[in-house]
Amino acid sequence: MNQSKFSKPPMMTKKDKEIEKKLESFINLGNISSSSLEDKNNLPIKLKKEKVKPLYLRAPESLWEDIHEIMARTGLSMNAICLELIRPEVKRKLKELKD
Repeated sequence: MNQSKFSKPPMMTKKDKEIEKKLESFINLGNISSSSLEDKNNLPIKLKKEKVKPLYLRAPESLWEDIHEIMARTGLSMNAICLELIRPEVKRKLKELKD
């Protein structure tokens, strides 16, 4: 049999190794409890959680359909999509009003 010249995988660069480590830590983060993280770093973990209020909007049906299409294509929740779209504009408008 002929031996392929692709017998070894390509060498990973330092940047590739760093990305791989970040991916592994992100994937494994869901499996680690917060108490084990506290023990590991000897620092208490403080997660900043803002108070949540419901926001009800009356919007055109075409906007509703567009948001549902984005949900279908990305797999994100409606809440995440709306916040991602609205937040930058709200911050910009608030800054504009303060100036």
